[in-house]
Order: sequence, then structure tokens, then C-alpha cells
Amino acid sequence: MKTYRKTIVFLILAFCYVGIQARTSPTYAVVGCRLVIGNGTVIEKGTILIRDGLIQSVGPAADLKIPPDARVIQGEGKIAYPGLIDAHSQFFLERKPAGQGDESETDEAADLWKNAHVNAYDFIKPKKSTREDLHKIGVTTVVVVPGREIFAGQSVIVNLNGDIREEMVLKHSYGLHINFVTNRGEYPSSLMGTMALIRQSFYDARHYGLHAGLYKESPVGLKRPAYNPFCETLLPYMNKEKPVVFNCGNMEDINRAVRLVEELGLRGVLSGANEAWRVADVISRSGLPLFVSLKFNPPSSSRYVRLGEDLKKKAEKDIYPANAAELNKTGIPFALTSNGLVKGSDMLKSLQSAIKAGLPREEVLKAMTVRPAVFLGIDDVTGTLEAGKIANVVLTEGELFEEKSAVRHVFADGVHFEYEAPPKKKAEQSPAAVNITGKWRVQGAAPSGEKAVRIPGQGTQGRTQ
Repeated sequence: MKTYRKTIVFLILAFCYVGIQARTSPTYAVVGCRLVIGNGTVIEKGTILIRDGLIQSVGPAADLKIPPDARVIQGEGKIAYPGLIDAHSQFFLERKPAGQGDESETDEAADLWKNAHVNAYDFIKPKKSTREDLHKIGVTTVVVVPGREIFAGQSVIVNLNGDIREEMVLKHSYGLHINFVTNRGEYPSSLMGTMALIRQSFYDARHYGLHAGLYKESPVGLKRPAYNPFCETLLPYMNKEKPVVFNCGNMEDINRAVRLVEELGLRGVLSGANEAWRVADVISRSGLPLFVSLKFNPPSSSRYVRLGEDLKKKAEKDIYPANAAELNKTGIPFALTSNGLVKGSDMLKSLQSAIKAGLPREEVLKAMTVRPAVFLGIDDVTGTLEAGKIANVVLTEGELFEEKSAVRHVFADGVHFEYEAPPKKKAEQSPAAVNITGKWRVQGAAPSGEKAVRIPGQGTQGRTQ
């Protein structure tokens, strides 16, 4: 019997070992490239060694020995960057949030504003086309946000390493997302009502948590609290264990979010914030992390919308793209996100517009690597090219964010993706010139009979003399 058990244990361990071996990534060496580490350091001719999905070592090419089992990628003339991080997106998300389509739910559970328990992970559907679209602008990590209800639910952080959802997850539940929206025809039908609802929900969660805590500590003589799944979901956010991310569609939303954070004692984050420059003093005093959207449409409440289409177009082209540049002048740290955008290519166009509006290129890189990594609490594993961190690496021809630059190699969790340059179009060739030098005899018909003429030819242009 003991022998039989030992055999079973051995087989289980063997299968586990085989599974681990199967998931082990190949070893890569990217040699001779310019390394932009992400912490201010630049190595002009460096090498990155990648093993088992991690950066094993990084440094000057002359100082690193290439392992014999490494697949070598020649990096001469190319630049390596940390993979970009999009801290607020809805890429890969496929869901209908309202009550999740279950008619058997109670009216209370079906309320749109009570989706705090929803996790974006459950509605992710990886798509190769979307992944490649993001890779080609340098993005290797995205935060997927679940919806646009008042209590929209919880986001998930994923690495773009393939098509298997479970293997993409970097952090399953990052934060709770709240939107300043209303319910048409029912409570809350005004933003004042939305504010009251948010405030009361957190106060209810606090009371629920205190009652549950007292009962757990000493249940004798206390009435058992009724289980409340909504309050249970809010508890870790009420207790500052996780951040609450407020999506701010205009400057007034930013003011609302800051007031709620201060009143309720939340661990708040401001997102969207396309009018952040207008309330920079409020943001600076709050000290809250700031995720700035790259969608440059002025909100419907803006005077640029109310005063006509021409002014709206001018705002979209000149004023709102300068939001990040104006914030940068104040010294407020921020991350840039695709919040509100549909395609990765739209994100690149917006980044280039922000640069043209005055945001330095090096600040753009910080706002999409090390800063979001810090804000998201993942800077110990990503955001810079340093030994021991996840191998999220982008190799480009030309500087990142330039119009003519191109991403050629992407590593996400050490998984390698290569993007070749499209084949060059063949130039239209003129018909080959014919050399007519020499004497030519031409024969033709005439009224007086057939005639033969000798014509001397010269050159290759078809001229005759």
C-alpha cells in the first residue's frame, strides 16, 4: 500500500514538473541595441538577457556573456524600451453590464449602480488583432476596466503575452471603479443624487463592517448581521486596502472625487481628467494619483461645445491635447491612458498630438512606464528594464512615438513577438530603352508600288536621322 501511494505521489510530481517545464520560456539575448532603462539611465550599446520570462541581466554589451542556449536577436541600430503600460482601458472587454442578463435576479441586485462585485477578468476575450495593434505602439500591459455604471466594478491588470486569459493576469483585482453618471428615469437621476448614493454606500459599508467585526469578536448577546454582498465588496476599499478609481469626465467631476476621498478617507485615484489643467491646484493639494486620458473630446458641459462646432473642433485640435503639457509645467506627476479610445492606433495619434502640444518626449515615456507602474503598485516587477523584473521589452527602429518609428520586437512576460517591416512596393519601371543605332531598311506600299528606304538610326530614344 505504501509503495502504491509513493508511486501516485511520484507521478503527480512528475506531471507537475512536466507542466512547469512546458511553460518555461526560451532564453533570449538582445544584443548591441541602445537601452533606455526607464530610470534615467541610457546605455548606448547594450545587451538584455531574458530567461524564464524575466530579465536575467542588462548592461553594456561588452560586459555580458551570451549563454550558449540563448536565441540571439541582433539589436544594432535599434532601441530597447520598457513595455508601455496603459492604466485605464476597455480593450478585450466584451460584456453587457446591466444585471448581466439574468432575469431571475432581484430588482436590488439588478440595479446598475450595484455592480461593484463585477470583475473585468470575467468578461475578457483576448483578440490577436487587438494585441498586435497595441504591441505595434509598444504597449505590453493594460488595465481592463469593466464598465460605465456608477459602481462599475473591479479592474484587472494583464500582460499581453498571448491568447490564454489565465496566463495574462498580472493582478486580478486592482481597484474599484466609480463613474459620475445618472440613471435615466430612476434614482439617482441627477449628479447630486449620484453623489449622495456613493457617499451613503460607503457609510453603509463602514457600519456593516463594524457590526460584522463586533459579532465575529464576541457573538454572544449580539444579533447576527445579515449578509450583504454589496457591502462586503466595498469593505476592502472602505478600509484603504485597495484603491477607488474615480472616472472624471470634466473639471467638476475632479472636484467631486477629491471631496469624496477626503470625506470618506478613501485611497483615491483620479482617472479621465481631460480638464485637469483647469483644476491643477485642487489635484496638487490632494496628492492623488492621476491617470490622464488621451481622448481629446471636450465634455458636453464645456463652453467649447456649447458655443458651436467650429470652437469644438479647435478645442479638440489645440486645447485639450495640451492638457498633459500644462500639467507637466505644474510638476504634478501623471500617467497617460487610452481611457475612452477604441483602437491602439488612436492612442499613438493622441500621444503624437500631446508631444506637438508641448509635452516632452521623455515625459511621455515616464507617463507610460515607471509612473503607472508606481501608481498601480507593480513597479517592483515592471516599468523599467532591470534585472529580476518581468521581461516586458519593446525593440524599435527609430525613437518611440516618432511618426516614422516602428516596433520590430516585443517581449511580454518573456514571450517573443516579431513584427517585420512590410515589403517595399516595387517602383514602376519605364519600358526598357531600345538601342536603334545603325542603318535600318524600311519597306512599305505606295501608289506607284512597293518602296524601300534606308534610314540611319542613332541613340536609344527612338530618334532617326
